[in-house]
Amino acid sequence: MFNLNRKFLLSTLANCLFFINFSSFFLLPLFLDNLDFQKYEIGILMGSFGISSIFLTPITSTLIDKYGKKLLGIIALFVMISTSLLFAFSESFYVFMILRIFQGASFSIFFNSSSALASDNLEESQRKRGLSIYYSSTIFPYFIGPYFGEYIIINFGYLYFFIFSAIFSILALIILYQVDDGEKLNMTRENINFNDFFKLVNDSNSKKLLITNFLSSTGFGVIMNFIAIFLKSKDLKAGIFFVIYSVTVTIFRLFLSDLFSEKNLFKKVLLMLALFSTSIFFMPLIDSILFIIIFSIIFSSTYALIYPFVSNLLVGPKSQSNSGRLFGALNATFGLGVHLMTFVFGYIIHIYDFNIGFKVASIFILLGTFLLYLKEK
Repeated sequence: MFNLNRKFLLSTLANCLFFINFSSFFLLPLFLDNLDFQKYEIGILMGSFGISSIFLTPITSTLIDKYGKKLLGIIALFVMISTSLLFAFSESFYVFMILRIFQGASFSIFFNSSSALASDNLEESQRKRGLSIYYSSTIFPYFIGPYFGEYIIINFGYLYFFIFSAIFSILALIILYQVDDGEKLNMTRENINFNDFFKLVNDSNSKKLLITNFLSSTGFGVIMNFIAIFLKSKDLKAGIFFVIYSVTVTIFRLFLSDLFSEKNLFKKVLLMLALFSTSIFFMPLIDSILFIIIFSIIFSSTYALIYPFVSNLLVGPKSQSNSGRLFGALNATFGLGVHLMTFVFGYIIHIYDFNIGFKVASIFILLGTFLLYLKEK
């Protein structure tokens, strides 16, 4: 880990700080509820972030490659800082909607640009390991932002919460100034256009990796969004799951990614995905703390390395000229899996029950994995 270069580590640290700012806004419903917003209005405002982030990706990721990852990353941080602070000075639903849309665009730009910067500053032999470390920087912010943000809300109020949230993007901005775009590109950036995004996505190798990413994010979204309410229906708490998930994924990404060689890496990813989906199939059997622990370990360990390995295979060597768009496509399919498919399987759970919903989701992912394996073979 300590052989990784300074620019990569700075990109990773900037991403971690940005994610603390991003994750702290999971507490935004508390602020909106305090202003007497209706539940459906809160849902619209929270969902508008993901929608804008996903659908703006073809544009934002093209701009990243065309005008530079560092420049676009800096712009995204300025947008995130400004919007985080502006929430404290309005009570209007429509103003909040605009702020959330801009935050979604900021997330799309920054996460894709910082991912590309991290990748561009890695040697080819270090990319698999390096990206595993990079993506571990997104795990603990999901704890730090909401945990300390809630403490500040309770003890100091919402104004200080928004300041607290924005501070992390300010720190990320200071760090990002010290990171370069990587080695100079041979091609001129004027040759980069919007249509190239869809050509990259349509490539046969890219397509299979993006489908794999979509399948894994589907399972991730279904579990993350429904596990708390599922366990509550059985008089169990979800806290232990989230703790085990955070620790397990971090350990795997930091220390165990090197155990897997590059040879037949995609088939290894498909095996992980098959085991991952199988764990979801048996989730309805959970009825005790012991079963929560067992499920948490299996689910987390099988999921932990899928996203970093798919990223490594998708970007590949000599891809600096299009790394922004490749990471954009990767993160867009992840968002579609988490948001769109959570809605689909949430509807199935609503009509039937958790048992049917989780099993249908598992079979859907397993079938997709099997078809990918047949095509690969």
